[in-house]
Amino acid sequence: MTAAIIATFAFGSIYVTFQQIGRRAANTAPAAAAAARLQQEGPDTAAGPWLELAPDSGVFLIVYGEDNTPLSSTVTLHGTIPVVPTGVLEAARTLGTDTVTWQPETGLRMAIVAREAAGKVVVAGQSLAPVEASDRMTLLILAAGWLGSMVVISGALGAATLMDRRAGRGPWRRTREPAG
Repeated sequence: MTAAIIATFAFGSIYVTFQQIGRRAANTAPAAAAAARLQQEGPDTAAGPWLELAPDSGVFLIVYGEDNTPLSSTVTLHGTIPVVPTGVLEAARTLGTDTVTWQPETGLRMAIVAREAAGKVVVAGQSLAPVEASDRMTLLILAAGWLGSMVVISGALGAATLMDRRAGRGPWRRTREPAG
């Protein structure tokens, strides 16, 4: 039983570690895009083709003004520039940056990084769909490993029990009743 608990804890810990590594890695491209936009000089025009926000969207940028209205964008949602929650923009203004998972509608989960610059906030993001697909594959692989380890542990326990019975040891041994 102890071995099963240890194996379960180990496989669970490995999954959580890989899931967190993947989720944090999803912030890398948006953070780089936001940093690059902040270094650009000139008008608030976000370069690049306009994308429709979808589960397979690439990296996108939205620049918000001091009043939290979008000034420019490389992405639309149903034909309009999407608006991230005001709390994200305010946190970026207060802390300099904010990194969150944003769900603009059911089925769309985005990793976004918001960075403040001169009263404006640059929000860069990308879809979490690839990361979540990788998480599912990691979970399946680890579940198979866990199941395999449970089979091995059960087999070892069964073999040990059988050997103990044959040797007359353990709680399974037969005792003789006193005559009489």
